[in-house]
Amino acid sequence: MTVPKISKRTIKITVAILIALVLIMIVKKIMAPSAATSSMPPAIVNAATAKEASWHVQIQSTGTITTFKGAMLKAQVQGQVTAIYFDSGTAVKAGDKLIQIYPDIVAAQLEKNKAVLQLNAVTYQRYANLYKKNVVSQQELDTAYSNWQQSIADVKNSEATLRLYNVTAPFDGVAGLRQVSVGQYLTVGNNIVDLEQVDPIRVDFSIPDIYVDDIAVGQKVSVVSSADQSKSYDGQVTAINSAVDVTTRSIALWGSVPNTTHTLLPGSYAVITLYSLKTHPVVVIPQTALSYDSSGGAVWKIVNGVARKTSVTIGIRLGNDVSIASGLAAGDEVVSDGIIKIMYDGQPVQITALDGKTVAAAPTEKE
Repeated sequence: MTVPKISKRTIKITVAILIALVLIMIVKKIMAPSAATSSMPPAIVNAATAKEASWHVQIQSTGTITTFKGAMLKAQVQGQVTAIYFDSGTAVKAGDKLIQIYPDIVAAQLEKNKAVLQLNAVTYQRYANLYKKNVVSQQELDTAYSNWQQSIADVKNSEATLRLYNVTAPFDGVAGLRQVSVGQYLTVGNNIVDLEQVDPIRVDFSIPDIYVDDIAVGQKVSVVSSADQSKSYDGQVTAINSAVDVTTRSIALWGSVPNTTHTLLPGSYAVITLYSLKTHPVVVIPQTALSYDSSGGAVWKIVNGVARKTSVTIGIRLGNDVSIASGLAAGDEVVSDGIIKIMYDGQPVQITALDGKTVAAAPTEKE
């Protein structure tokens, strides 16, 4: 049986028909979503009205937690450690004894100087009485007075020296890890213990110089430590530098934060929020109204009953609200709940609640 030959013309016609069928199927797929969206019912959403408000500017910065007072206490005299009166990591008061370096020699010298002082004081008093009777000369009286004053100075010198052998806390604070032991021989300059005042604690940070007019001593700051990012500590600005840094164009500030629980530790990294004393007008919407895409922030603005995707510039956040720097005006309505239901730009929407208040459904026409 012979197979009939297919002409080239027939093949070309068949290929053309197949291509046409493929093109028809592609066009149907492209047109199908448009037809589907045109028949989609309105999305049921809640809406909020963009409102104008006056907010304090929040200036964000980073900084370091440090102390107003802190010092590594060092030995100022040499000798053997004979007593330690504190434990590492404990709070101490100003004047509390921390360690004692063998003091007996200096203490004995002090007692000797006191005895000499007592003798010279009596001698001067005797010479003063004899001088009134012209028994001693003016020179002898002056010598007795000089010896008396020299004895007073010797006693004070011994007392000051003895204090160096009994190291005390110069201010209230928390002692760090002690670096000496009983029996250890210290030389001048040996470390004893690091003492830090931790309540209140100080935070050092800088802000751009464009905010110079928005800062003042006494304004509020909030501090979040890297050690515990779940908690914020409130304080206030205590000092502002007198000049702007010419390299960074920023100005340095100090903040004071109460730290009664000693949870903020010197040296920690911190995020600081500085609340400006001035207020600025802002347009505010709920944070739930925001959505994000590759170009940044966006909202679904309701215009004539349909949702229009609108790009916005996001400002500062406060509680559950966020300010919009551009893209919205006060009075605009935006979708605040139900954004996930909006499938395309221009989709009709039905508002069930506006600014938390229920909106009555539009009456349906009777047939």
